[in-house]
Amino acid sequence: MRNYLDVLQKIEETGYKAWLVGDTVRMLEMGIQPETITLAVDCADMYQLSRVLGGTVDSRGAYPALRGEILGVPFRAFGLRGDTIEDDLAFRDISIEAIAIRSDGGTVDPFGGRFDIRNRVIRLTGDNVDLIDADPLRILRMLRFAAEFEMDIFWKSEADVRKFLDVYADRMHEIPAERWGREIMKGLRRRPCRFIELCDDYDLIPYFLPELEEFKHIQGGRVEGRNIYAHVLEVLRVVEQRFDTSKIMQNDAFVLAGLFGLIGTKTLDGSDRTKLAGHLVNEYLTRWNVPSQIIDEVLAIINGYKKFYKPFTEEEFCSDVLEFTSEAVEIAMEFAYCVADAAGYLDSVRDTLENNRWNLEQVLRRFENVKNQTDGAIRYMTGREVMNLLHMKPGRRVGELLEGLDMAVGTGKVNSRAMAEDWLRAQVG
Repeated sequence: MRNYLDVLQKIEETGYKAWLVGDTVRMLEMGIQPETITLAVDCADMYQLSRVLGGTVDSRGAYPALRGEILGVPFRAFGLRGDTIEDDLAFRDISIEAIAIRSDGGTVDPFGGRFDIRNRVIRLTGDNVDLIDADPLRILRMLRFAAEFEMDIFWKSEADVRKFLDVYADRMHEIPAERWGREIMKGLRRRPCRFIELCDDYDLIPYFLPELEEFKHIQGGRVEGRNIYAHVLEVLRVVEQRFDTSKIMQNDAFVLAGLFGLIGTKTLDGSDRTKLAGHLVNEYLTRWNVPSQIIDEVLAIINGYKKFYKPFTEEEFCSDVLEFTSEAVEIAMEFAYCVADAAGYLDSVRDTLENNRWNLEQVLRRFENVKNQTDGAIRYMTGREVMNLLHMKPGRRVGELLEGLDMAVGTGKVNSRAMAEDWLRAQVG
């Protein structure tokens, strides 16, 4: 804490009043060390502040932010909304995010956020329907925080939300898809199963993923009496149990595959269902502003995980790694474990999965050995080195030889630079 207060004092030496706010104060109250601190500064012009403090102004969000570093501490600073810090905190929708710390260490907590943190309660700052009416997406944000921190929702906030949804449900249709997507992605990164359960409890799923709502009326899987919606929840629950939060956060594709893995199941089977699933995944995730690379990874997982329930050779793993990257193949393998566990047939495929994992590890070990021998290069030889060795001109044949060499490395036929040269000579000898 002392270091953070020094940052505030350093800023105030320039003539601008500053406070720690938002996620920084909430994390400190929860005993978590923030890597980057969030500040509110009594300065309406972030560009003017940047000339004094240094750093760069990021104007992409709703409010310009100055990003920089003071006393070795990375920070992002926003101008006060309103005339006072109390006014600024009143703009924040969740009480645990509406706390500020002054440079003298004192706390400004007009909505009882510290009390709510201690009592593990999520409370809307306004405690009235008008606050929700101003931005209905606050409902999803409230549920996201409740899921992430495993907190209960304050009874008055719950009553206000349910009242709003009873009377003004159509307002939810006015929320742009990209805003839905931003909050949904944040909710899925922490406690995906709990987040979806809370959305269901407040009848929000039809607004952002109606196909998931339809799963409640479709029976499926090996667990008797379980509908497909329950199966999706179980997959997300297994993901929560199998991986810690940091790993889930690093792999958006993993949890999205759990959410969308059975999309399109309602009327189609086989290749037709796969085609529809791909269309729906693209449609939703594009509207949610999910990067195209992650969308491709989601589709690769959904379309590829089932093959790991049968014996998979090193040659097949090598081909997949070269086509999709090692990370994508590893994620698909882990997803196969999660689906089998959720569906209740993990024991019947465990040996096959373990043998496949072993084969994958051998392939990855061999590719890693190349990097260890070449100071980080992904191949023993570059295209130009191949051309010099074989006295070849640039062309498709060089690429084919490099691809063949990759397969030879991954399957253990080549494990040194000298062996790579011998293998290449043999291909044109």
